[in-house]
Order: sequence, then C-alpha cells, then structure tokens
Amino acid sequence: MVLITPLDFPWTSPLLNIRFELFDDGLAVYHPNGELFKEPGDLFDERDRAQQERDRALAKLRELGIDPETL
Repeated sequence: MVLITPLDFPWTSPLLNIRFELFDDGLAVYHPNGELFKEPGDLFDERDRAQQERDRALAKLRELGIDPETL
C-alpha cells in the first residue's frame, strides 16, 4: 500500500485517471479531460434548478390538458 502525502501531489489515479492537486486553499480534483470537479453545493443547486424546470414543464403540459403520465 502506498500512502499519499502532500509531497506526492499532484497525483493522478492510475485506475480512474483523475488528478488531485493540493493548493493553499484546499484540494482540487480534476476529471480525466482536465475539467475541475464541481463543488457539491454547485451540483445540488444545478439539480434543484433542473427539478424546478421539469416541474414547470409538467405543469404547463397539464395546463394544456396533457397528462404527462401518458407520454
């Protein structure tokens, strides 16, 4: 077993191919394509906005007399 210490950063997982980098303000995790993983709070906000948009779309269908359950 190999321990990872701050001296080993940046480190890329050989299995997942995601990169970990340690900065003064914390740890950053990058996708294999180099894109930074989103913060959990940002993901939750996106999820909530998508749910609200979906709810509005379903309400509009019902308003037009279309039952979304039958689509």
